[in-house]
Amino acid sequence: MKAILYTRHDGGVSVCHPTRDVFNIMQHGGYWNDRPHGFVSAQIERQISSGIAPDHARRFAHAVAFGGCSEAEAWEIIRDRDCARHGTQHELIDTGELPPRWFRDAWSRSANGGPVNINLEKAKPIQWSRLVQAVSQENKRREFDLFGGPPIKLPKLTIQSAIRNARDAEELERIWLPELPRL
Repeated sequence: MKAILYTRHDGGVSVCHPTRDVFNIMQHGGYWNDRPHGFVSAQIERQISSGIAPDHARRFAHAVAFGGCSEAEAWEIIRDRDCARHGTQHELIDTGELPPRWFRDAWSRSANGGPVNINLEKAKPIQWSRLVQAVSQENKRREFDLFGGPPIKLPKLTIQSAIRNARDAEELERIWLPELPRL
């Protein structure tokens, strides 16, 4: 499956997954056939007022209304309309190239784009938060379950030390209590 990968202005990484339907619409048009005269122009103005560049808004609205785009042109239009204002280093990728989503908020790329990496210093607090949340949820579940067992005690110092000393994302993700379900 393909997607548009880009680096946001805050340094994070985003992935745009357009639906297959939008490609069909942009190739064949007619999406707004039942709308009154002037609807396409109104859509263009609405998009421009929401911050989309005028040319990008026009290209998208015309493709949706009248069709005629190849798949490659549709990818370009979507990239320009939906991704360009939010970041840079846009690339069409195969989503199989992406790392697991567990540390999605710690994804990063080089200034020149390229593959997605996991920023370990951003991933460590994510792992800690996930563990704390999982313990809290499991303890709430156990509190109301007649046979739920005793509350789980989080060995805070041990877990924090393991997280602090994790050498890579795989090692960090493995730091989990066996009695906890994955979130």
